Amino acid sequence: MLTPLPNKVEISQGSSRNPWFFAVLILIVLLLGFMMQSYLNKPQLLTDPFLQVPTANSVRVVWFTEFVGTRNTVAYGENLNQVVTANTTKLSRTREDKDSRISDEIKQSIIDSNPIVRHIWRHEAEVPNLMPGVRIPYRVTSERKDGASVSSKIFTLSPTPAAGSALKILLTSDHQLMPMTAANLQKVAETIGRVDAVFMAGDLITAFSAVMRYNSNS
Repeated sequence: MLTPLPNKVEISQGSSRNPWFFAVLILIVLLLGFMMQSYLNKPQLLTDPFLQVPTANSVRVVWFTEFVGTRNTVAYGENLNQVVTANTTKLSRTREDKDSRISDEIKQSIIDSNPIVRHIWRHEAEVPNLMPGVRIPYRVTSERKDGASVSSKIFTLSPTPAAGSALKILLTSDHQLMPMTAANLQKVAETIGRVDAVFMAGDLITAFSAVMRYNSNS
């Protein structure tokens, strides 16, 4: 015996929510995509800043970016309330190839394994009026023409130590993006504490023109 069909077909409560569920899901995907795009578009430093050419009362701070910057500065002092402006130079021989750890977008522009130019700028600022034996904090900042900026963590600097000062000097070589390099350097700090200078005997990198070999994020 056949059961007659009901006059009205009841729609389950869950099915009426499906359009809203998919709408919320699409909204979440779009939001995540927007957040990811915003993150990728943020300016970044290619390296942490480092110190060079100390004198009895000054030292130079150097860092790199992929944009020239409308304003590149070093803030220093106990409250970071003193500022010096950096001199900026575009590097002329920086390249990437298919062996570089770079984005797929950049790799797609590499044809027949021929290296491509990568535009990199070097920023250097001299911090003056320092006292031997006194470390002070500093932070670098680079600003793009669209107003977005990026700043480093806060580090410390000091000029050339006075004659006769006890120093901890690290003699090292052959880093070349070896997988244990970062762990080895961390172990140095854990074992002897802060080092006062680093002497690089050679082979910091393998290919001097490949930007990714200098990149602290590589």
